[in-house]
Parts: sequence; structure tokens; C-alpha cells
Amino acid sequence: RPYSSIASHEGHYQIIKDVVGCAIDQGEGCFLSITGDRYTGKSKLVREVLNSVKNEVGMEFCALWSHRSGVDSFTSFFPFREIVSAALRECEARTRRDATWLCKNNGHDESDEAIVQQLIRRKILDKSDQLMIGRILPHVMNAELLSLLKGRNPTVMIKDLAASLLKIMIPLQPVLLVFEAIGNGDDIDSSSFCLTNELLVSA
Repeated sequence: RPYSSIASHEGHYQIIKDVVGCAIDQGEGCFLSITGDRYTGKSKLVREVLNSVKNEVGMEFCALWSHRSGVDSFTSFFPFREIVSAALRECEARTRRDATWLCKNNGHDESDEAIVQQLIRRKILDKSDQLMIGRILPHVMNAELLSLLKGRNPTVMIKDLAASLLKIMIPLQPVLLVFEAIGNGDDIDSSSFCLTNELLVSA
């Protein structure tokens, strides 16, 4: 559907812009919830703010987006899957010394597992990070090794997971994580919320 222009967005635009500006000035993360009916321009509003910040301040955020439906809303760490996959690719691109690795496949997209292996070879990640990232992207780690995480203290695992994710997000700074719900599932699972909070605190 086409974007519906709503006059009240002017006020919302300024609120989001003030929050982002405050985060830039103070160098600290923040959490902002934007809710509303479908097709009212919430995503467009965020993109417009980011473009404005880029043009006025000269600072370009690396925006990592997560799209999910109501069916997925309570699947553990599901909101982070798209974000982590995109972060891996962006980190690989920004830390690449040459373009030979991605050129080998004539432009075909590399798997998350192959990118993780590249980042391990560059010493950006290690095997323990691969295990933690496998908690979000199961296909990057052997299922038997992932079973080692069963029964682990949830608080400790969240801290370790945040530490691993920060390793791939530090080269992308400043970073904006956008959790976009599609449908009626506006909530995210408790594990993802705890991980988001730990990322804010650790960053």
C-alpha cells in the first residue's frame, strides 16, 4: 500500500530526532518504542530521521532491521536473526582487506556460516563467539555443540551473547537496531528484550 502522509508525524519526527541527537551527543544508547496502526509510515519516519541526521550532522547510522510477524513474536531470539545476519555481512565488508573473497562466487550471497569463518580467520571472532551466535543463527554451528548451551544460566548466557555481538557491531558504529513487527505481534520475547537491554548497558 502507498505511504499515507499524516500531519501528526511532524511532532513524532522531532521526538525521534531529539532522541537520536541525544544519543549522539552523550555517546550512550537508548531504547525507543514507536507504535501505531499498519501502513501509517512508522518505518518511513525512522528512515527520514536517519537521512536528516546524515545530512545535518554528517553521521550515518548503520541501521539493522528486523521484520517479524505475530507468529514469530515469542520465538526465542527470533527478532535478532535478521539483525545478526545483516551485522555479520556488514562487519565482513568493513573489515575486508580486499574484495577477492566475495568475488570468488561471482556475486552470489555467502552463507552466514562462511562469513563467521572469515571473521574468525581475521580474529574478530573466535570459536566461543561462533557458539554464542549459533544460539541466534543455529545454522552457523554444529547442533551437537549447540547442545552445550542447554541448562546454562540464562543471565550469564545473555551477557556472553551480548559480548559476542558487540564484537561484530563495534566496527559498524554508530548502530541502530530496528525491531519491526508485521501484524498484531507487537511484543518481542523476553530473551530478546533482555539481550537488547544488555547490549545497551554493555555498549
